Amino acid sequence: MTTRSTPLYLGDELRAQAERAAEVAGRSLSAWVREASEARLGHEAKIAAGLDAVREFERDRGPIPPEVEAIARRELEDAGVIPRRSA
Repeated sequence: MTTRSTPLYLGDELRAQAERAAEVAGRSLSAWVREASEARLGHEAKIAAGLDAVREFERDRGPIPPEVEAIARRELEDAGVIPRRSA
């Protein structure tokens, strides 16, 4: 894998948090940011794949019933995958 230097501008607090996290993990800041980026991209890819699967399901079988959608939303919120809706 070829790597290139990329300027990254972080606010002071975010940079301090990232530096602390990298130190705790025993990684350089660069390695920690790269790994965090890869993890976030993997997370986003899983969400996109799930949304694609829902669209395919609904295309083939019709809309997901609201009660099933509500159960799925609660489970995703509990797992921290999506933010909780405000009451």
